[in-house]
Amino acid sequence: MKDDLGLDAIRGRLAEIWCEALAMDQVADDTDFFVAGGRSLLAVQVCARAADAFGVEVRSSDLALDALFGSMVERVGESLPSTTGRARAA
Repeated sequence: MKDDLGLDAIRGRLAEIWCEALAMDQVADDTDFFVAGGRSLLAVQVCARAADAFGVEVRSSDLALDALFGSMVERVGESLPSTTGRARAA
């Protein structure tokens, strides 16, 4: 069954992934993955978990180029197929 996902739902699930990976209590849109303690291997793991969670490609090279949490939320949201103006995930 497909569930409608908005940016808030994407943000919430990605925040769980980032917080667990970075051992943080919370992240904000302006949290930089690498400034917060992330490293390249951890970036690959976070992207793999995000890809699994949303069923879309999430490249670690994109995270390396723009490491802000809010940017990843937008990239994932844009990658999801859209129906009736709302993003959908498998």
